[in-house]
Amino acid sequence: MEILKDYGELISITLIPFILWGLGTYFQNRSAKRKAKEDLFLKLMANRKKNPLSQDWADALNQIDVVFQDSQKVRSAWRAYYDSLHPDSQHFSNQNSFQLDLMSEIAQVLGYRHLRQTEIDRFYAPAFFGNQMSNQDLIFREQLRVLTHSKNLAEPFSKKEYQKHLKELNRKA
Repeated sequence: MEILKDYGELISITLIPFILWGLGTYFQNRSAKRKAKEDLFLKLMANRKKNPLSQDWADALNQIDVVFQDSQKVRSAWRAYYDSLHPDSQHFSNQNSFQLDLMSEIAQVLGYRHLRQTEIDRFYAPAFFGNQMSNQDLIFREQLRVLTHSKNLAEPFSKKEYQKHLKELNRKA
């Protein structure tokens, strides 16, 4: 009987660290996956109505299949939204509905059960940001006009030089 007790203690002393390590790894992986899902959702929420669309928005959308690989509902909603993004899609005019469905499915998976689609659809963007974007766009277009019509900022192209320059620009694009 004493031998069984000794073997039992030896086995428990040997196995307990491995069991604890395995459980720790399991919970750490689970926590990391949950954090990745939450980070992706928050990135989508923060960028959902930005105009123009941000690189963060596109990057987050492209990560959905990996981060939510265990959620068929989210991946189906992503496929439907993806389809609606293409101009030839019959759902192109209903993009917002498909986007809300996707965001709602992700919210459900994460446990945000009381987050309604009307709340997801609400987005605050101060007029200042819109004005700033318009001004930046205006400056960019004006710089582009000047640069495509001139040798440098002080010397414009002749008509012949401009046509040649325009052909070169189109060839590079």
